[in-house]
Amino acid sequence: MRHYKVYTKNENAWDSMLEAISKAESSILFEMYIFVDDTSDTHDFIEILSEKAKSGVKVKIIFDSLGSSEISEKSINKLRDAGVELFFFNTLFRHTHRKILIIDEHIAFIGGINIKKFFKKWNDLLVRVDGKVVKYILRSFAKVYKNCGGKDKFVLKYDKKLRVQKGRLSFFEHFATKNSFRLNKYYSDKIENAREKILIITPYFMPNHWLIKALKKASKRGVKVEIIIPRVATHPKIANVANYFYMHKLSKYGITFFLTKEMNHSKIMLVDNKEGILGSQNIDILSFDLNMESGVFFTEKDLISELIEVTENWKKDSESYSPKMRSTHLFDHFLEFCFSVFEQAIKFLNKITA
Repeated sequence: MRHYKVYTKNENAWDSMLEAISKAESSILFEMYIFVDDTSDTHDFIEILSEKAKSGVKVKIIFDSLGSSEISEKSINKLRDAGVELFFFNTLFRHTHRKILIIDEHIAFIGGINIKKFFKKWNDLLVRVDGKVVKYILRSFAKVYKNCGGKDKFVLKYDKKLRVQKGRLSFFEHFATKNSFRLNKYYSDKIENAREKILIITPYFMPNHWLIKALKKASKRGVKVEIIIPRVATHPKIANVANYFYMHKLSKYGITFFLTKEMNHSKIMLVDNKEGILGSQNIDILSFDLNMESGVFFTEKDLISELIEVTENWKKDSESYSPKMRSTHLFDHFLEFCFSVFEQAIKFLNKITA
């Protein structure tokens, strides 16, 4: 019996999330980077969360203070008046970039999907899981809940040590100030040990220097490195500057870039078609060195086969990057300097705010 289901479109994922919320009997735990209350015409999260809280279901919500800054005071009051315990994660320089929904302590949704009307038609990846892995997601939510000032023992009871995860699908958490899990080590190790193929999908591509070196080395030793990026990143558009700069730079080393016609917000890496990681992390400096992230890593064969099929279809609906798409810019040396300074600044912020 499968313990997961994959969603590749925002609106389909929202459908399933709302259905699960509507069926909740005891608890709804919800952590989101971007939540905007402008989807009510088709996906009224505010209304259904309020109704579930009024019915006696425990509803605990954590929104990031920056990512979810557009939510109206009216919706905030509606949730709280209904009995929802709502926090805004507000820590200097740091953000919860995670996307987590847990229903009745045994079903969880995790991946890269945010909630805002503008994102409705985007391609993205979210996975619904059940089974033992949910215990680890509960524990991670409880840690952030506690950090926000939450005091309900119903949640805090999950903030405890657990045995090392075993299985073909496992939860990961990434807190840049802690050693509970480091995306940096996972990506470094898997890319270094890849033998045949590395496939990465990311909407935003501003890799750390160590990651650039790792990808170059992999390509040099004969590993096929493919990276899927939207032709135009529509939110925020400024991301296209970095995307095209680094595509232009790395394509010279035999790395192939596929540009999707539609906006693709997925965050995934598959290695040798045998294992992978799917979550909230972008291939950028913020995800690796500052933000809180989460997701799953997996060796489940059926899941890998499904994701290969999905990514191959996205590749068919894309075009390969050519250096002709971007002439060498007069300011490239300046851009490289700026990105290098930005990386060092983020590392410094990480250190002083640890």
